[in-house]
Amino acid sequence: MDTKKLKKLLPWIIIGAVVLIAIIVLVIVLLFGGTAQDSMRSTHDHTSPIPSLGAKVEAKTDYVLVAESDSYKLYYYEPQFSIKLENKKTGAVMESTLSDEKDDGKNNASWTGYMKSGIVLTAIIGTVNTYQVDMNTVANDITTWYTDNGIYAQINFKGNYDFEIGVEVSLAGDTLTVRIPDESVKENKEGTYISTVSIFPLLGYTYLDEQEGYMLVPDGNGALIYLDDKEGRYSTGFSGLVYGVDDGMTNRTTVSTLWNRYETVTPSYNVLAPVFGMAHLDDGLAYLGIVESGDERCYIEVVPNGVMVDYNRCFARFLLRDVYVQPLNQSNSGTVPAVEQDRLHSDLQVRYRLLSGEDADYSGMANAYRDYLLKNGKIAKQDTGYNTRVDFLGTEREEFLMGTTAVTMTTVEQMEDILNELHELGVENTLSVYMGWQSGGLYDLPISSYHSDINIGGNNVLTELIQNQAKQGNTVYLYNDFLSVNATTNMTTYNVMKMVNKRTFIKEVRGQVYDTFYYLLPGYSSQNLLRFAEETGSKGVGNIAVGGITETLFSYSSKGSYYSRTDTMDIYIDAVTEASEKCSLMLETPNAYLWRYSKGFLDMPLSSSDYLYLDQEIPFFSMVFKGIVPTYSGYVNFEANKTENFLKMVESGMYPSFYITAEDSSKLIYTNSRNLFSLEYTSYRDTIVEYDAALRAVAEKVSGAFITDHEVLDNGLVKVTYDNGVRIYVNYTETALTADGLTVDALSYSVQ
Repeated sequence: MDTKKLKKLLPWIIIGAVVLIAIIVLVIVLLFGGTAQDSMRSTHDHTSPIPSLGAKVEAKTDYVLVAESDSYKLYYYEPQFSIKLENKKTGAVMESTLSDEKDDGKNNASWTGYMKSGIVLTAIIGTVNTYQVDMNTVANDITTWYTDNGIYAQINFKGNYDFEIGVEVSLAGDTLTVRIPDESVKENKEGTYISTVSIFPLLGYTYLDEQEGYMLVPDGNGALIYLDDKEGRYSTGFSGLVYGVDDGMTNRTTVSTLWNRYETVTPSYNVLAPVFGMAHLDDGLAYLGIVESGDERCYIEVVPNGVMVDYNRCFARFLLRDVYVQPLNQSNSGTVPAVEQDRLHSDLQVRYRLLSGEDADYSGMANAYRDYLLKNGKIAKQDTGYNTRVDFLGTEREEFLMGTTAVTMTTVEQMEDILNELHELGVENTLSVYMGWQSGGLYDLPISSYHSDINIGGNNVLTELIQNQAKQGNTVYLYNDFLSVNATTNMTTYNVMKMVNKRTFIKEVRGQVYDTFYYLLPGYSSQNLLRFAEETGSKGVGNIAVGGITETLFSYSSKGSYYSRTDTMDIYIDAVTEASEKCSLMLETPNAYLWRYSKGFLDMPLSSSDYLYLDQEIPFFSMVFKGIVPTYSGYVNFEANKTENFLKMVESGMYPSFYITAEDSSKLIYTNSRNLFSLEYTSYRDTIVEYDAALRAVAEKVSGAFITDHEVLDNGLVKVTYDNGVRIYVNYTETALTADGLTVDALSYSVQ
């Protein structure tokens, strides 16, 4: 071919080659699911094999001793798959099923069967009807073998169900472990499925007020339900899905609003950790239940007497397969119930830490949980030095002509001036989270790169601030919600989460400017986090406050495939693990599976959801975390009772948080942040200084120490004891109180 012709054709040849390569890549993507998501299936092993089996346990008409440790004896009754735990020192016993002696005879056959079965299933037949499957009302075969330190039982439910399930029970020292291996669970009949599995739903039960004690509820920071006679006052108890609602399975109930704008009901707290507990104070016997596997699809049930039956009980109820609503058309004008195509594939495992004597109370439970987390590498000890948290809002947006315009609340220069002034006023060290720093403002989401808004000063100025403040002992974190997508400011065609029913999940917030948000697919959240961590880390500003993915867990569908909460959890764990190696992370209200990766916890609850059946709030998780990882409260600005809030921080060892702006908050009236009425720094300067001085003094007395005991004395005074000998007394009443030869003024505290 002529050289001149070849030169003329060369550009077209190159273009053609590029187009051909692009087509090939597109075909590969379509064939093999080349999105960020589809290549990120769960890679974590959530199962382990059935244990080695020994001789068969001879079926008898009474309990037989099957295992023994230095502290406890484990007895087993095969027909009901029931156990008893006996403390060898005191002889105190906890039972897992209702005994004939304690049967009050008031219950129907279904409830009696439930309470006299150590394992209870619910079955789905078709798509609507659910049925109780227990050891007493459903025909079954059970064969039990001895293992090294307990038993393994194979249970076959007959009749309409044809289910198989294997349960391993083992006793070692002060720990009872119950496990259902995933491979042992079989649904042998078409159209008949296992929905839920409850493991020992009556373990440690009590009748009415026969025993002084309580049950631990993992709501908020922690709460108790007393074992007194409730006199039938309540129709329900606590039932919380660990790690919160599954938005991929069901739409959340729309929040109550005033004038279609303002939320009027505060939502309840998520269950951040899979724990529960029972304490028999009269017998000096207690346990802390920890769900070790299957927690992502587990309900914690804590039910007082009077709710259906007159027995107090707490347990783990695993959700293997759920029913969801499937629209029949695009307009959602018709729906039908549908059953999940596949069940949860994970071992179901609960570890019961057995406590006795002086340890048989909620303080003992907190100490046991702390030890468990540390020994199993589920939390890492961080620098717990005191910092007052002072967060800043950079820019927001309000509507303007055909688009939006910036509402600048705190520039980088203003932020620096405020931090310098606080330092001069004696606030030695601060931790700050910068909100709305990104180009486009607070709700321009998602964020995948380090590109700050020019209205606050731009990248160079922000980078310089972060580095200069670090030299002064102040740490500045950039907030990034790695979950949400703003439908107005970003493309949402390919990267947003679809529910199991293949409908796009929509989060409506009824904002002034932006009212519709979506969730990113976990793979995209992971990519954004890692990209952002790499970029900020390389530029010397690698402090990220991670939100969204830290407290939200969902199942979803993508390109015809189903992804479980297990898949989502594993993707988040891998991403946060890798990001934590590149930069410093602060996690916002993190779920338990992410605790080990955070330098501190943001927005930890100080109280509970205030359900009517809760008898006492306790700082359970604060007791677990104190001395290991710093925790920061919600914003003091928004607390109605600031005195009580301050005293709770003294009691729990939590550090205070403030959300401030340089400009007057009235500028936010036409933005999505219009509900933030009180932010201006000048209004909170003195409070920040006062809180810092008082709480820093308390923190210095207990620096690095653990809380070993927490109690409410008879006169109402709260006493907190640390392992370095320091005692803190907190008086929430309006009269002076005396204890241990010490008088504490009304609404005050004392550190001894």
